[in-house]
Amino acid sequence: MIPKFPQGCGVLCRLAAVLAKAFAEAQGNSISLYPSEVAKKAQVSQQVVGEIFRALAERGYMECVRTDRRMRCVVTRSSPLWSAEQDKIYNILETL
Repeated sequence: MIPKFPQGCGVLCRLAAVLAKAFAEAQGNSISLYPSEVAKKAQVSQQVVGEIFRALAERGYMECVRTDRRMRCVVTRSSPLWSAEQDKIYNILETL
């Protein structure tokens, strides 16, 4: 199901919304995110999500590993990125 985004919700806004939902539904101490899946849900290009995830990994918010042809990024509960609050995630994305 494709989520509805508020009018004027740009790339970072949509990405923050999708990540907030993923963290809200997450079980356990970490979550694996695939840029291709996040891109589809956020209706953002895969390249853009990949670049944002790389920047987040460089700053220690997540750890990304390349598997076969996909990139898999793991976010642990100790990461400041782990929040069910879209505004907090958006603020982090804005600093990249």
